[in-house]
Formats: sequence, structure tokens, C-alpha cells
Amino acid sequence: MRNLHTMVYEPNNVALALRQLSHSGGRDSQGPDGTNIHTLENYSVVELSEIVKDRRPNKKMEYMRRTYIPKSNGKKRPLGICSIWDKLVEKCMQLVLEPYCETKFVPSSFGLREQVSAHNALAKVKNHAQTIPYVLAIDMQEYFGTIDSDIAYRELWHIGIKDKVILNYIFQFIKKGYFEDSCKMEDPKGAPQGSILGPLISNIYLHRFDVWLRDQGDCWHDKSNTRFHNWPAKRTYLRKTNLKVGIHVRYADDILIMCRTHDEAERFRYSVTRYLTRNMRLTINQEKINIYDLTKERMKFMGYDFYAFKQNTKNPKKKGKLMVANIVPQKRADEIVNECRRLLHNIQKKATIQAIHNWNAYVIGIHNYYRGMTHFYKSFDLIGWRIRKLFYHIMEAKAKFTTEQSHKDSFLSGRYRPWGRNGYYCFANVPVIQIGWANWDSSLISGNKGKVSRKNPYDYQERNHKPSVSMKDISYLVNSSKYLKNSKYAMFRISKYNNTHGKSFLSGERVTVQEYHCHHILPVSKSGSNDFDNLCVLLETEHRILHSKTSEILYEMYPRRKKRVKLLIEKL
Repeated sequence: MRNLHTMVYEPNNVALALRQLSHSGGRDSQGPDGTNIHTLENYSVVELSEIVKDRRPNKKMEYMRRTYIPKSNGKKRPLGICSIWDKLVEKCMQLVLEPYCETKFVPSSFGLREQVSAHNALAKVKNHAQTIPYVLAIDMQEYFGTIDSDIAYRELWHIGIKDKVILNYIFQFIKKGYFEDSCKMEDPKGAPQGSILGPLISNIYLHRFDVWLRDQGDCWHDKSNTRFHNWPAKRTYLRKTNLKVGIHVRYADDILIMCRTHDEAERFRYSVTRYLTRNMRLTINQEKINIYDLTKERMKFMGYDFYAFKQNTKNPKKKGKLMVANIVPQKRADEIVNECRRLLHNIQKKATIQAIHNWNAYVIGIHNYYRGMTHFYKSFDLIGWRIRKLFYHIMEAKAKFTTEQSHKDSFLSGRYRPWGRNGYYCFANVPVIQIGWANWDSSLISGNKGKVSRKNPYDYQERNHKPSVSMKDISYLVNSSKYLKNSKYAMFRISKYNNTHGKSFLSGERVTVQEYHCHHILPVSKSGSNDFDNLCVLLETEHRILHSKTSEILYEMYPRRKKRVKLLIEKL
């Protein structure tokens, strides 16, 4: 762990970072120097590797461009947009550091991690609150903007990252300034929100805090720790440790600690506040720190309202015991209704495929997040009832009502198959999903005895990785593409061969990687692009004949592929 920086600029790592950046959501956003993902296209992977190698030890960084996005409470959240060169270095570092850090993070940390979602955090809250209903909610004020560079350096060393080249780069990354209103602003604190390294640094920053909380509470539920489950000596060990029973859940800067009594919650409130303010130099948002008794009041957490009630059942084992319910808050339901009305008015103004897609994307996204909650169908049926007149009025005028089930049943692998049996609205063969089509998922927010199991995101097993061609062929193409002058063309050259199973565009027969030539259908000299759709697989001899003066020979060689031959010749 003292010599990690050589892995950062290794060409294979740079190639993977480049591929992931090209699929990221903010790839087209311009940094303060006007660069974006398209800036990297004119460099080979080896050249980009040398650039990363040069920028990393020199700690050369551009000022960020700061922008603001609105929050639900009316305030604005600052985002820092870096140049594409800083993004590339950050991504290369993330690919090296994150797999190691994932092995160190505790199971109670759920935010901004691979294969861990908000539903895992909600599942743990729902399971443990049944027996410990007193919940201490803590929120930090501007957490990302108050991360201290000195403490971050200390925590990175403590977790095991001891490469000083990387540590010094991250130290300067936290102190990096930004542009705002055409002025350069120095910022000695904070991990920029929207950056690539920001989420990883934020989790490492609070890792020791997570370990401290876990040792105070979660170990009670660890059966392998026999001293806390050995009845004759249990009281002796209790006196030695003086532990408070508390299970904590942390999602980024939102912290919940579930306790047995109100007194223990107060003790946690004092100790946690003292730890965060003194040891981590963070600021607690006093307006949002609160202790909830779920049997008497509702707690808002991550877009849900949680409350506990006693079960009224004939089963003697369950009767009188607490059950935790999670529902949509009224304020959030109003926001969903308002957004649905806005999207419907857009369809009313101009009914297009994009407008229908925006409506479906929003409705499906809301269903995906809430379909594991209590009374899911009842809540969304009520939301659908509030917009029913507007929905049917617009769809009657802009869409077609049909009873043909094939379009709906083939949509999203038949997720909405049970709905619309008597008919539904369809626009250009695209079904219009209604907000009331609510399919409850009993396993979405659930856990096995309060424990949430997760897959290892870095365990690429053979059954999960099935390329169309052999890994030996892909490795050959990766190594041979490092020196190509256009990195975008180098990536799509590999993808095209894999996607077509290595078969020639003309003959349809398998082409070996040694004889594989990647051809531009529309040449670059005629404004052709390096995009995936503009490339095709050809045999070396086919490619040479195509660019020769006797390209008509291809008609005789492939009489059944005359349309394809004609296409390639005419584009030339």
C-alpha cells in the first residue's frame, strides 16, 4: 500500500477509466477550461497514461467551475465541475483505491458505494426499529464542504493508504479552489460535490467514526462474539465495557442510531456530537438533530415516514409486538402530483416520443424507489386519483386507447403485465404507464434478521462475465489498441468485434483477431465519426480489396451480400 501510484497511470487502468468516463452522466459538461470527454478522443491510451503520470506527482490541478442546483428545502447545493484532465486522474485513482477501501468499510455505511442502495439502509432501519424504537437522527451541516484536509490525510493513512504521492494529491484536491462569478476563490476545506473522488473521500473520512459506533452497538448482534452472549459472565463484561446498545445506519451525512430507551439515545447524542465536533471538526445541524419515539411520532428518513404500531393478530407470538411501517410523506406525495401534472402539460403542448418517454421514466423511477413500502398500492392509487381527470383528458386527445396487450407485456420484461387488461393508452407503440399501476415488492426493503446481505461488486465470476468472444481475443485487442491515435476509436474497435461475435460484415464468417480490420463505413475524411454504428468488422483481404481500384470484385465474391457491398462502396 506504499507504492500504489504506479498502478494509477498503468495503461490498462487508464483505458478502464476512460471507458467509464465515456459512459458517465456528466461526460459532456464543460469544465472551467472548456474541456469535456470529447477532448480525450484525439489521444491514444498510452499518451493519456503519460499525461496522468505527469499530472499526478506534480499535483497540477485546474480550478473548478462552481454551479448550484436547488434542494427540496429551497436552498441550493453547490457542485464543483472539474476539467476533464482532473476527472481522468481522479477516476484512475478511484479505480485503484476503491476496491481496497470497500474491504474496510463497515456494513452500517450505505451511502455512495457500489452494490449498496438506499433500500439497504431503509431495510436495516425497518428491521431493527421493531425492537429498539427510539431513534436518534443526526445531520451534519454542509458536510462535504467542511471536510478538513489534515484530518482526511490522517484518515486515509489510518485506513491503510500509505502511498504519499496519492496522499499528497488528495490533500491538494481538498484544498483546490473554484471559479464563481468570474473570480478565483480559494477553498481550504471540502470535497467538491459532483467530483469523482468526493464520495470515496467522504466515506473514508467517517470510516473511523463508523467503527467507533459499531463497537458500541452492533457487536451485540454478532453471535461470533461469545463474551456478549455468555450468560454467566455477561454482567461482568457489561461493567467492563459500559456499552450503550445502539444500532447505527449512515447514508452519506445522514446518521440514525436506534436505541432501547430515551436515556440511551440522550447519551449517544452527547457522545456522538462530541466526537464529530472535536475529533472530526464537523458542524452538527442543531435544527435537524432529534430523538424520535416511533411508537408516538413519525420520523422522516430518505423520503419515507417511519412509525411503529402494535400488531393486532390472533397469533400469540406476534400479538402486542411492534411492527414498523414506512409510507410516503404527504409533502412528498404533493411533490409527485405536481411533477406529474407538469409532465402531462408538456405532453398536452407537444405530444412526442420524448415527452412520453419523460413521463414513463419519471413514473417508473418513482415506482422503483417506493414499491417496497407499506401500503404501496393504496398510496399510489390515491396519487393516481388526484390526477385522473387531467391524465385521461390529455391521453384521450394525444394517445390511442388499445386492448392489444403485446406492447405492454413486452415493456420492461412484463413488469406491468397485470395492469391494463381492459385496455391502456399507447403512443406510437409505446405504452403510457399510469402512476396507479403499483406492483408491491416484498423483498425490496427487507433483511434477514436485521442484516442486509450484499454482493461483492468486484467479484467478476465467470458466470457473470460472458463475452461473445474469448477473453484471450479481447486481451489481444486491448493491447493492440493502446497505441491507436484516437481513444474513442480504440474502445469501439474492441466493442464492435465483441458485439458482432467477430463475424465479417460481408461474409458473415468468423474473423480471427490477427486478420481483423475495423472499417469506417463513412470515412473520417468525409466527416465520418468514430462512433460504434459507423464501424464494421472486415477481413484483412476484404478491407484491402474495398480500398483498391477493383472494389467491384466484392460483388462476385459475395453475390448474396450485394446491398452491403454497395453500401460500403458508395460511402467511399
